[in-house]
This record gives sequence, C-alpha cells and structure tokens, in this order.
Amino acid sequence: MDKLIKKLAKKHNLTEFKVELIIKAQFGLLKEVIEKGKFESTRLKHLGMFTVKKNRLKHYKNGRRKKGSSS
Repeated sequence: MDKLIKKLAKKHNLTEFKVELIIKAQFGLLKEVIEKGKFESTRLKHLGMFTVKKNRLKHYKNGRRKKGSSS
C-alpha cells in the first residue's frame, strides 16, 4: 500500500498524507455502506465493485465480527 501511496502522491503532486486520507475515505465510505447491511453491491470509481455474500453477513453483527467467530 505504501508503494501505491508514494506513486500516486508523486504523480498528482500531493503529499503522501493527503493521498492516504483520500484512499482511506473511500474505504471508510464502503465500510459504512456494508455496516448498514442494506445493499446489493457498491462501486468505488476506479477501484471496482464490492459485494458481501449473503451467507457471510450472518458472521457479522452491526458491521463487526462477533467475538468467538472463527471465520
């Protein structure tokens, strides 16, 4: 991930800190959508389509893994 951040920072003349914030913000948005649990899929521009299989949702509660879950 560090290599990607450095490459993007250099390419777009931004600090590595700003690039990291941008990347984390995208995945933070994805995390919020997944935690709500009311979605079929989510697309992040230039990164692709993200989905969670319905049978995997049973392993999560309020977007976080249940304690003691082995998978």
